[in-house]
Amino acid sequence: MKLLLNEEWQLTWEPLYRQTADYLQVKNKQQNWLRADLPCDVHMPLIAQGIIAEPLVADQCFASEWTENRSWWFKKTFMLTDEQLLSDQIILRFESLDVEADIWLNDGHLGHHRSAFYPFACDVKGKLQQGVNQLFVRVTSGLELYSENDLALISEAKVVYENEQIGHRGDHRRGMLRKPQYVFGWDWGPRVVTCGIMGEVSIEFAHRFQIRDIHVTTTSLDAASKTAHLQFQLELLNLHPFQTLETELKLALLFNGKEVHLIQKDCCLRSGLNYVTIPMEVPDAKLWWPNGMGEQPLYAIRATLQTTTHAVEYPSFSYGIRTLNLKMDKILESQDERSFTFEINGVSVFSKGGNWIPADAIYARVTDAKYEALLSEAKEANFNMLRVWGGGIYERDIFYDKCDEYGILIWHDFMFTCAKYPDHLAWFRDEVEREIDYQTRRLRNHSALVLWCGNNENHWGFEEWWNETEAANFYGGADCYNDIAPRLVQRNCPAIPYWNSSPYGGAHPNGNQSGDTHHWNDCMMHADMEKRITPEEYDKVSAKFVSEYGYIGPCRKASMDKYHNGEELDRESKLWQLHTNVFEKDTVLAGINKHYLTTEHMGIDDYLLYAGLCQGVMLGYSLEAIRSKLFCSGALFWMYNDCWGEVGWSILDYYLTRKISYYFVKRALAPVKLILREQDGMIQLTAINETSSVIREVLEYGLIYYDGSGTQSTEAKVELQPFSREVVLQWAALDYSSREACLFVRALGESSEILPAMIQNEVFRNLILPDARLILSNIHAIEPGQIRCTVTSEAFAHAVHFGLDETIQLSDEYFDLIPGEKREITIRHGEIPLTTDQIVPRSITRNHSEGGV
Repeated sequence: MKLLLNEEWQLTWEPLYRQTADYLQVKNKQQNWLRADLPCDVHMPLIAQGIIAEPLVADQCFASEWTENRSWWFKKTFMLTDEQLLSDQIILRFESLDVEADIWLNDGHLGHHRSAFYPFACDVKGKLQQGVNQLFVRVTSGLELYSENDLALISEAKVVYENEQIGHRGDHRRGMLRKPQYVFGWDWGPRVVTCGIMGEVSIEFAHRFQIRDIHVTTTSLDAASKTAHLQFQLELLNLHPFQTLETELKLALLFNGKEVHLIQKDCCLRSGLNYVTIPMEVPDAKLWWPNGMGEQPLYAIRATLQTTTHAVEYPSFSYGIRTLNLKMDKILESQDERSFTFEINGVSVFSKGGNWIPADAIYARVTDAKYEALLSEAKEANFNMLRVWGGGIYERDIFYDKCDEYGILIWHDFMFTCAKYPDHLAWFRDEVEREIDYQTRRLRNHSALVLWCGNNENHWGFEEWWNETEAANFYGGADCYNDIAPRLVQRNCPAIPYWNSSPYGGAHPNGNQSGDTHHWNDCMMHADMEKRITPEEYDKVSAKFVSEYGYIGPCRKASMDKYHNGEELDRESKLWQLHTNVFEKDTVLAGINKHYLTTEHMGIDDYLLYAGLCQGVMLGYSLEAIRSKLFCSGALFWMYNDCWGEVGWSILDYYLTRKISYYFVKRALAPVKLILREQDGMIQLTAINETSSVIREVLEYGLIYYDGSGTQSTEAKVELQPFSREVVLQWAALDYSSREACLFVRALGESSEILPAMIQNEVFRNLILPDARLILSNIHAIEPGQIRCTVTSEAFAHAVHFGLDETIQLSDEYFDLIPGEKREITIRHGEIPLTTDQIVPRSITRNHSEGGV
């Protein structure tokens, strides 16, 4: 039985000098207690009571920095019965405390806890009383504990910025703290230093015995008979100190509520922990696949342990049957290059998607609804992988449950990033052991979880960032990634691969020979501006898996208005600069100048449109370029979501509004995809079919004129095998130097959903284009809140869009139409009123130099 203690807490603050010895003085304080429910970051009740303003709006983050320099005190009273007190074991559990915390129960000090990444748990039997009990917690941000002497070996953290616009972001002390590293500020986020009780608090009552844990793995699949072999390891606890206990274990596998398999087993439990291993054969197994490759059927697992007088049930959980392998074979004809390919159910997967950061600078307030929205949008954008970045948090259960449900694979960093860490200290190593042991056990049953990774960029840093510093020979953190993490992964979840860092592989941690690469320095962070804004630079990628790269773009106007808090949108203002990524460095304007129009005297509306299109062009082209390389097995851009409103990396903004670039990414990651590229004087067509079905199509390919006057084309029949990615056609490059035509390929099947592909020899602003003459037809409501229509054009149309409310979601938008192409669009407007006469397609016209659309 579990008693939740999440509601009706009280919170106050004191100077940092109020230490544990001042407990009674603070406890008896009569005034300035605020009501709070859990999870609770201290910012949340302060905002609710009007004591501070919302830190993520305007420049209000600076006005709440005082919260870092206080001690925060929580208290709660609760009632217990005599029956509850008779339990054989009573465990008090704080799911997450951020970060340096002391806990008292009924005036007794239970201990100190110094990590946000694993729970504080304590057996409190004998410390509780019938009737009223009281919990008390002192917690701080943790920075106050560390001096310059403590930082002697690690004071070289990357991501420390300071200027007039953004203030001070980053903190060299963060490496001493086991808490989210991003909260001190990053290139994409403000300094809002978190502190509080970040998860639920509960008391668990146990009688005599319990099921402590269940670990399930798929050990093998028989493709011919569709039989899966599962293995369960159960951790059972007999609380009696010296007696064995006769029990019966029932382990059930269910699908759609119906029992598929039931195993009953007599168990004689020794005192303390017992481990029981049970194999299970599942005929006609329903296999779990990544998004776009198949369905995500989830079985339910239930377990009951009972005696003749008592029974306990383990919380039911879901499990997707699948096998997993990380293939790292040598690439043919190469002595030093290796693949880096995830295989699910024996099938190679091209991992596609983005990097995930916490969904709020104040992460305790992210709601279940926000997780649901973010992950459903990732599924719709054709993601099959998210990389949980190592500067954030181990997410709440709902995140992993939804990834299982939606088929989104998880590459999971451990929480270390861009810093040296003090693993020369015994207490720090012990904290890391506890953290990794807890999280690997907690998350190991999730089918979506396919990789544990030691850190973000620290091995790269050992080679390139810190090799000329005073502590160059101190590889702080290496023991965590090279010893502790792989050892615990092997012990707790050996079926999940481990990788030491990201990037990592080969002689140079960010090289291209093997492993994964962060493709920054060759493009977006290159000193040469032209390389940052030229999408064709991504055709040069030689990495085997690209796990980070990106391009910056703005939010939509409604979102910008929200975080500007009524202030005029002015690109020269300090407020605009505060909410602009540190690495932007005039790249956005340079991109607009190259691809669309001269930016001098450009208004805000044009800036938002063309900057959004540039981000879309860069991300869309680069993802296609990387997918077309048969030696490469992954493309994860930086980053999918955001923790506040900004001109930044994401394609879905903090307010859950799609940026223009969202649609470019969705098209680039389509499960069935045609990609054209020129290679050594030949045009190559790479065809991708990630589905389990054979696709047969007639393709038309060649040269097409923008004005719709005709083509120079050929037809060919192709057969795309299931789960395939290959070059299916090659032909000598025609002369397409004309600015009036481009190379194209399209499927001719009436019902084909395969989008055409093009190669254009010029950026948009240099093309010679006719008026698009867009035609809308077949407009009809398909259900309440949804309208479907068809749009076509006799001539080429660029960035076709509809100018609707920015929160309305379309199945596609800002897309190109080749002459004669039809595109069916679904518009989900929900509760927003929308009539058919408001649906007016438009495109970027050739008089774009005057801002015309």
